[in-house]
Amino acid sequence: MNTNRLALFAALAIGAIALLIVALWPGASPEPIAAVPLPTPPPATGAPEAPRARRPIVLSTPSEKPTPPAGGDTPAWENQIDRVLESNVSEAQTAQILLNMLPTLPEDGQVEAANHVTNLLPDENYSAAKPVLLNPGLAESVLSVFFTDLMNRSDQIKLRSFIEIAKIPNHPFHDEALEDLEIYLGENYGTDWTKWSSATEKYLKEADAQ
Repeated sequence: MNTNRLALFAALAIGAIALLIVALWPGASPEPIAAVPLPTPPPATGAPEAPRARRPIVLSTPSEKPTPPAGGDTPAWENQIDRVLESNVSEAQTAQILLNMLPTLPEDGQVEAANHVTNLLPDENYSAAKPVLLNPGLAESVLSVFFTDLMNRSDQIKLRSFIEIAKIPNHPFHDEALEDLEIYLGENYGTDWTKWSSATEKYLKEADAQ
């Protein structure tokens, strides 16, 4: 065997022995290599931002105010009435202003104003509404508001107003006024207004005495 081959075998044997020692000797194990964190790549240019949190969806509550007529804004008369109602005056003064406005309003506006007047006008100021109540030229829808309101008034206002209405032959509520008088007084005096008035005052006097 030549010298080179012997040297090769010797080197292989020494390497094998070294590997065996490393494998079997406890302290000979090489120390673990610490993990090196990989660098975070920079964000790509023009990349989309992270999505933002969604806002909670709030369902809108339907408005209580009536929708304006289709094809137009709120009627001018409605704004006029609103301005009067928002003015810094007493209820009786507000009612008087609305009464003064009635001739300038269309029928829908008159009905609206009449409803506010009857709600605001106290008994002690009811005389302000009499010219309207006794005007047969007004629309029946407007007079109906005032006539119906009489049922919520004192007997003095109610019964005396019934007599005044019944005296107007062409008043839309002429017949109803006579019928209501007959119900309260228990008599029918036809067109004898003196007897109607006397019976009414007697009724009121007896009611006060109770």
